[in-house]
Amino acid sequence: MSFILTVTLSVFGYETETDSVRKIDSEKLYWLSRYLSVSYPVKNMKVVSDYGYRKDPFNKGKKVFHSGIDIHAKYADVYAMFQGVVTAIGSDKVSGNYIKITSGSYTVSYCHLSRRYVSEGDTLYAGQPVAISGNTGRSTGAHLHITVRKNGEMVNPNILLHYIDKIRHDALVSLGISIKGLDFLSHDDFLKRYSPIAMQHQREYGIPASVTLSQMIHESSWGRSPLAVSGNNYFGIKCSTQWLLLGKPFTVHHDDKVGEKFCSYKDAFESMEHHARLLCSDRYKQCKKYSSTDYHNWLLALKKAGYASDPNYVARCEKIIKQHKLYIYDYMVHSS
Repeated sequence: MSFILTVTLSVFGYETETDSVRKIDSEKLYWLSRYLSVSYPVKNMKVVSDYGYRKDPFNKGKKVFHSGIDIHAKYADVYAMFQGVVTAIGSDKVSGNYIKITSGSYTVSYCHLSRRYVSEGDTLYAGQPVAISGNTGRSTGAHLHITVRKNGEMVNPNILLHYIDKIRHDALVSLGISIKGLDFLSHDDFLKRYSPIAMQHQREYGIPASVTLSQMIHESSWGRSPLAVSGNNYFGIKCSTQWLLLGKPFTVHHDDKVGEKFCSYKDAFESMEHHARLLCSDRYKQCKKYSSTDYHNWLLALKKAGYASDPNYVARCEKIIKQHKLYIYDYMVHSS
């Protein structure tokens, strides 16, 4: 069995090749592979400027043809949509930093990037991180611009997005997974559901509720990330040796390395409890020097202790805290 297929099985809860042979038939194997054969270019898809004629912000509002689509993505991870090869990397005054990825007869260009992870000639799998969106080139703000060519001719990128929608929808239906069951919470409902637990953990463990919630939101993309969907892992917690020796459940995903094992939980609340106990371990004892209302120094201490590899982790979490006023929960507990 190939490595990619093993990873595919693990994402849906089949931990070993033996398990897969025992628990899953060839039709399900096909649909599991189909589901992971495509990926959206960013986690949270929101097209802000479509393909076709529009008012040009650089030309006094004159209507000009927009040859691609613009996706809301402020310095966010960008993913390969399909298996393919990086056929060009470069930079110019219009596209800024760009990457071109060819998959069969289609070539997808990602433009205005702030950072690139891949090199020309690299072979990619669907869902592999390739860059971070940005504001380079002819751009009015950080976003992701995508253009698509089929056999060299410009086409509407929505063709590929609709194809991805259909593949994932058909795969989920064929696997017997309820599409309705994957409806995601709004931001307000997310906070209503999980803030009481975060506040309770602040009372029990001294962890600022704002820190818990900001990490949860950032790591799980409001519960939409593959880790959250497939394993109720809302904090990106990887399996320890003890976790594996005890035979506890896990899923396999590509993160800092290919094919890493992540803890799997029965629900989000179990994920939150494990996260709280982890932050109470000796590794993070420096955090306890700070008040449960001092989210800034808590985040700095967590980062210093090695919680996340992202150099902008503290800034990203603080942005979430300030934008959604999560610090209010800290003071509600502190004053009660």
